[in-house]
Amino acid sequence: MEKKKILVLVDWFAPGYKAGGPIQSCVNFAFAMKKDFSIHVLTTDTDHGETVPYEGIAAGQWTRDLHPDIEVFYLQKSTISPARLKEQIAAVQPDYVYLNHLFSPLFVVYPLWLKYTGALKSRVVICPRGALYDSALAVKPWKKTPFLRLFRWMGLHRRVLFHATNQREKVAILQYFPGSEVIIADNLPNMNQPVFASFPKKPAAIKCIFVARLVAIKNLLFFLKALEKVSATVELSIVGPVEDKGYWEECREKIAQLPAHVTVNYLGPRRNDELMPLLQQHHLFVLPTTGENFGHSIFEALLAGRPVLISDQTPWLGLTAQKAGWDLPLNDPSAFTRIVDETAGWDQASFDQWARSAWEYARRFIENPELQRQYIQLFA
Repeated sequence: MEKKKILVLVDWFAPGYKAGGPIQSCVNFAFAMKKDFSIHVLTTDTDHGETVPYEGIAAGQWTRDLHPDIEVFYLQKSTISPARLKEQIAAVQPDYVYLNHLFSPLFVVYPLWLKYTGALKSRVVICPRGALYDSALAVKPWKKTPFLRLFRWMGLHRRVLFHATNQREKVAILQYFPGSEVIIADNLPNMNQPVFASFPKKPAAIKCIFVARLVAIKNLLFFLKALEKVSATVELSIVGPVEDKGYWEECREKIAQLPAHVTVNYLGPRRNDELMPLLQQHHLFVLPTTGENFGHSIFEALLAGRPVLISDQTPWLGLTAQKAGWDLPLNDPSAFTRIVDETAGWDQASFDQWARSAWEYARRFIENPELQRQYIQLFA
C-alpha cells in the first residue's frame, strides 16, 4: 500500500543548527516517521542568522542526500517567494502539511492563508513549539498579539489540527484558540544514545556546560550571577550563537566581574554532531531557562549521561528523585549556587552514580513505545 505523504514546512532544517531546538525537532520527526509515511521537507538553503547558503547542498531541487527515505527541497533564500512555495506544495500533493512554530510569514502564515482560501486541500497540522508560552509571547508582543487575534477572528484554528508536545502546551493553545482540536505527542528526541562514558572528577572542582542560543530567555546572566557566590573552583563552557548582542555584552561584563576561582570560556556555536563529545567532557549541564517547550540540549546532556541543573520551566521535572539532576524555581538563585558547590564536592564515585542515573533516565525515555504511537495517531 502506498504511504501517505507528509510535507514538513520549516524555515531551517539539517544541516542547519543555529536555530536550536526547532531544527532538531523536525529532523528527529523526519527520521522517526519515514517508515510509516513518505516524508518531504520544504525549507531554505541558509542557516538561521546567516547570509551564505549551506556548503554542498543542491538547492532548487528535491534531493535524498540526507537519507534515501527523506526528500528535502532547499529553496534559495535569495529568490524565495510565496509563488515558489506554492509551486512545490502542489508538486508534492501531500496528504498532510506539517507546520512548525506560529510566526513564520512564509512557512506558517502563507500556508494557513492557502488553507483559508481553499487553495490547500491537505490536512494541516500545526505545532506551535512553545510559541504560545508567556515567556515566548513577551518577545515582540506588538507583532504577535495582532496576528493571534486575526488567526482567531478568521477561524483558522477550526481548520487545522494542533500538535501540542505536552499538557502545558495544550492548555496554552486552548487559552488562545478555544474549541480547537489538539492532540498531545511528546517531542521526538535524538534516539542515538552513546554508550555510557565517565569523566575524571576531583573534589572541590567542577566543569559546567551551558548550551543554548545567547538570548535573554535562556537566562545565562542569571547563572553567571549565581556563580558570583560559589566557593568551589568552577569552569564554565558556553556554547551557542550570539543572537542578542546587547544581552551577550551584559553577560560579558558579568563574566569579567566573577571571582578568580571561576573561569568562563565561550566556545561559539557548534554543530549537533559536535555536541555529544563536548558534553561528555563536562560534569554538569546548566540551563536556567525562563521557558522551554522541550529543551533538546537538556535531553542531549541526559543522553550523554550528564546530570542537569535547570529551571522548573521545562517538561523535565522531578529529576532529583531520579538522581538525574535538579529542576529549580527561578525565584531562588541561591539554590543554583548551592547545587554547583554541592556537585563540585562530589568524588569520582558520587559523580559516576549521578551520571549513570542521568544516562539511564534518557534511555528509558527513548525506549518508550508510546512515543511513536502518539505520532501515528497524530497523522491517522
